[in-house]
Amino acid sequence: MLMLQQIKLISCRYNKFKVGIILNDKNLVQTIGNTLRRVLMSDVVGYVVIGINIDGVYNEVDKINGIKEDVIEVVNNVKRLEFMCQDGRNVFRTVINTSKKGKVLASDIYLPDGVLIFNRNHYICNLGIGIRFRCELVVACSKGYLSASEVQGRYNLCLHGCLALDVDFNPIKQVSFKIIKYEFNVYSQEEAELIIETNGSVDVVEVVFGCCLNLNKNFDSIRDLLKIS
Repeated sequence: MLMLQQIKLISCRYNKFKVGIILNDKNLVQTIGNTLRRVLMSDVVGYVVIGINIDGVYNEVDKINGIKEDVIEVVNNVKRLEFMCQDGRNVFRTVINTSKKGKVLASDIYLPDGVLIFNRNHYICNLGIGIRFRCELVVACSKGYLSASEVQGRYNLCLHGCLALDVDFNPIKQVSFKIIKYEFNVYSQEEAELIIETNGSVDVVEVVFGCCLNLNKNFDSIRDLLKIS
């Protein structure tokens, strides 16, 4: 029987965590660690901007009057926004509508009730004097990568004239994995060490718990099918 001997969770910095897993059966440490890494990189849901509509702009190669950045730069900045919706809705709209000179930040975004933005100091663009910048954003929750055409096909009814973006929903940005070996006088031990880097919008403990739960459900389904056959 697989038994967990020890688990470690260490915060390395704001959005980076170290998870160490030690099992009684060290032959399974590599399997468990590598499996968890793959699930973390493919099966975690997150909120991202899937569509954008900037007033007076009709394609990504346009210039925006009175704004330092071109459209592609603004779009790339917007795609790095980190949202969370507390009421669980899968799609919502938000807007930036400002004429103040200087930097436009994530904190300038109007947020619907129940919506949070984690990187409030994130830079979007820079406005000149007497320029109004109005930009509608469509934000959705899902997992995995979608091309702009796939976003258009899946969320067509929600975009309403917005430019569809290629997106990566996963709030887990990187997971490294290695085996650490410990040698003692009478026995040896192996630890699966995962370094998990997030975009700051998720709780690592909840994410790892959810991944383990999904793995258990899938293994239970396989077991049940084997019983039937």
